[in-house]
Amino acid sequence: MANEPAEKGLRRLRRVRARRTATNLRREQAKPRQTAYTPAYYRQLYKRIAGWVLVGLGLLVGGSHVITHLGYFQVLPRVGLQDLLMGYPMAGILVIGGVILLSV
Repeated sequence: MANEPAEKGLRRLRRVRARRTATNLRREQAKPRQTAYTPAYYRQLYKRIAGWVLVGLGLLVGGSHVITHLGYFQVLPRVGLQDLLMGYPMAGILVIGGVILLSV
């Protein structure tokens, strides 16, 4: 019997704390989420991704050109067209374009 008022006070205290916690959670969920990144950062990120993609494509074209000259790989029926499209000039253009995008 002597413990009964103390238990009531403890239960009330737990209820109040639970209510405060629930209220704070609702407030946190209702707040709009703000990102730390600006649109300028996203533009720079997209340029960097595009630059690395171009550099990768340039390396891929250059590697396929080496394999083509070794005679293990042929995509197009004419050697001249294949040399132009899969040659070192195209690989160089892609790599240089990628590096330009990376440096801007």
